[in-house]
Amino acid sequence: MRYNISARLIYDATDGTLTLPESNEPDSQLSITSSALLYFFLCNPQVISRDDVLKRVWDDNGLTSSNANLNQYLSMLRKTFRLYDIDNIIITVSRGYLQLNPDIAIEQLDLPPQSFADAESFSETPGNEHEPPVVLSRPLSAHERGVCWYIAGVCLLTIAVLLVFLSSIGSKASHPITLTQMPHGQCEIVASDEMLRSVSGTIYGKNFDAVRQGLDLACKPGERFVFFYGDRLDNHNLGRVFLAHCASHEDNPFGYCDNYFYYSWKS
Repeated sequence: MRYNISARLIYDATDGTLTLPESNEPDSQLSITSSALLYFFLCNPQVISRDDVLKRVWDDNGLTSSNANLNQYLSMLRKTFRLYDIDNIIITVSRGYLQLNPDIAIEQLDLPPQSFADAESFSETPGNEHEPPVVLSRPLSAHERGVCWYIAGVCLLTIAVLLVFLSSIGSKASHPITLTQMPHGQCEIVASDEMLRSVSGTIYGKNFDAVRQGLDLACKPGERFVFFYGDRLDNHNLGRVFLAHCASHEDNPFGYCDNYFYYSWKS
């Protein structure tokens, strides 16, 4: 659906593009949410409450709604259209109510799709000289249907062979990682047994403290850390480093985590 807004701009609701009337190429493009918000007001030009806008544009589409989000996208729309000398595309009527600016001329360029009922009544109107042509398709012959089934069978067989081949070369035996909880001052650390076998506990704790302090992370009750580093990637530093800062719960040892992963931590 396309709209001519104030004879200055063509808005295409299908992709959110804004095109100057004398141009064939889009001049700019609205974000998905901004375009959905504008299209809602174009379809509902009457005064409408903010709660209805939040429900129809955000909640009904599975998005988290808030007045802060609505204010942000209203501001973005107004700013975008102000670049084309169109002020206040959406206005605040009163506290809690909004409206598409009635002073802005808006022309719908595309007619809505004709419904089946309209098309049927149109064809049955006496004296109608513009009935849509009827296109008859030729049914496929038995030979043509056989060729189609043969091609489809070959394609399916090829895909199946490829899947089997990829699964065979990409399959690797999985080995579960055993984690050991170790106290370290006020911090609770969970380390892999492989990590603890490769380095002494003192050095492990010293390196953990250096990384944690570098990230400005404090130890708090109900939180735990997972720390891993490998010192074989480079000769004079610790190479790759992984640190996860997690919240723990009774029913879930890792409620949520902030993960940090980087190379060449220490020279």
